[in-house]
Amino acid sequence: MKFNKSVSNPMLVGAIELMKAEDTPEHRNLFLSELMKADLMAPAIIEPEPVKDADGKPAIAPDSRVQLPMLSSQDGKKFFMCFTDDTEYRKWQEKNRELPFFAVRLQDFAVMLSRKDSQGMECPALGLVINPYGANVMLPREVIGSIVKI
Repeated sequence: MKFNKSVSNPMLVGAIELMKAEDTPEHRNLFLSELMKADLMAPAIIEPEPVKDADGKPAIAPDSRVQLPMLSSQDGKKFFMCFTDDTEYRKWQEKNRELPFFAVRLQDFAVMLSRKDSQGMECPALGLVINPYGANVMLPREVIGSIVKI
């Protein structure tokens, strides 16, 4: 995960559009192939908040706590969210407070989704939503687990 690294994924966006237009095995495979290569933007709540370093870039203190916020569906199910690019991220940010972000890979989400806390409880997120204010592609935990071997 890379802090405040903007990303652009035109091939992934195109694959999502193809899959949405015509859901075929070929389009799904193209989507998955591009998804495995992509860095995705994920908003983060960081405590204490990052402070600017000598170069004016936000820096995270070594003992900071980082949490990725989740979206809740109408029935209360929780999902991590991520975005293919700045444009999609800004759609979410317009309706929410401005947060720093990380460039996160699907493999990182797979690790977070499979992790258990100190009481043995599973991660409350049931999966991942890509571009929730745009294409709104939802990937359940089981699908991510079958794609990414951790």
